Amino acid sequence: MARITRILVPMLLLGSMNLMADDKEAPKFTGGDLKKYWTDACARCHGATGNGRDANGKQLPDAGFDFTEARKANKKKDADWVKVTLEGKDKMPAFKGKMTEADVQKMITEVLRKFAAR
Repeated sequence: MARITRILVPMLLLGSMNLMADDKEAPKFTGGDLKKYWTDACARCHGATGNGRDANGKQLPDAGFDFTEARKANKKKDADWVKVTLEGKDKMPAFKGKMTEADVQKMITEVLRKFAAR
């Protein structure tokens, strides 16, 4: 019984932590500053500079695609990024209903593509 408890308790705690992390729903983009929206809604997984790392260089727990890897990032078409952003993929939540397709396209041009250009 003690062995089961030692295994199950940590699993339950980790599972509840994941549920709490999922509760942090991204805000709706209401127009305006896309860089600020990136910081508010995207940087917690992708990092402030798009590299999936925090300010100390440590990889974020739910690190997404590294947009600073120019060769890899520039192979992707804008239409692919729009689709993933609106529909979600793997750990990436869907932003449909939070951003319009036009806003996502603008985000790609004004924010994401600039990470790979640095």
